Amino acid sequence: MKTQKPKQWAEREVQRLFKLARAGAGVSKIAAELGRHAGSVRRMARTMRILVKK
Repeated sequence: MKTQKPKQWAEREVQRLFKLARAGAGVSKIAAELGRHAGSVRRMARTMRILVKK
């Protein structure tokens, strides 16, 4: 069975992540808004050096 490749982040999604994190949204809320897994949101936030609530 093949492992799925992670879905690439669109610039629009990255901007939305930044805005939601700045507004104080938690990982679960951001993940729901973007339609992504919480782990993906945490990983991207870490890559962008953005602090996100748990």
